[in-house]
Amino acid sequence: MIREIDPANRGDVAAISGLHLRLLGHGPMARLGEMFLRRFCYGVLLRDDLMRAALFEVDGRQAGFVAYTSGSITFHREAVRRHWAYVAWLIALSMVHDPRLVARVLKAVRLMFSRRAELDLGRDPLGEVLAIGVLPEYLTPQFVRRTGVRIGDELVAHAAAYLRRTGVDRMRMVVEAHNKPALLFYHRLGGRFEPYEHAGEPMVHVWFDLQGPADRAAEAEASLPCNAAR
Repeated sequence: MIREIDPANRGDVAAISGLHLRLLGHGPMARLGEMFLRRFCYGVLLRDDLMRAALFEVDGRQAGFVAYTSGSITFHREAVRRHWAYVAWLIALSMVHDPRLVARVLKAVRLMFSRRAELDLGRDPLGEVLAIGVLPEYLTPQFVRRTGVRIGDELVAHAAAYLRRTGVDRMRMVVEAHNKPALLFYHRLGGRFEPYEHAGEPMVHVWFDLQGPADRAAEAEASLPCNAAR
């Protein structure tokens, strides 16, 4: 079962933050530490509706998660603009608790500023799956055969369905070029690959069109003058 998390529910926030750190501890959102992830990413960003997040549960246990946005181009900038003082305080507090975060903070800042150069990708709304992960025990062939469920597929489909309902026609993922399992996963789902550089690091853009031919035809017809549509 997939359910959207409630940022006011501490249990939900703790569960998704724990999954994120366990599965994607090396990623850009987790580089600033557990406190930043829990309070800002799955707190402030969700409350401000700059990001959404969902948990996949199997028999009441958290098995996977997805975080996504319809503001891929601007949500980083908008979040910092609204909450720069809180962001600075959280980062400083996190580094006091764990001095090892200093190097990670510098890298995270580089990644954030690299987002400012993405205006050539177009304008929002542009969908993006920001983070996705599934616990290993739910990825096994035995689990898939027993349940018929591919949790990663379901999570991507959940994000795509929401974005499609809100009028978003493209969705992307930004994947490290060496992350072969993720690239194979998105290739199986039909993603289009495009080389990309993010803060000086080789990456791959994975693109999904969220509007099918029928959707585009209906949209084109709706845009015609009344007499032409008839």
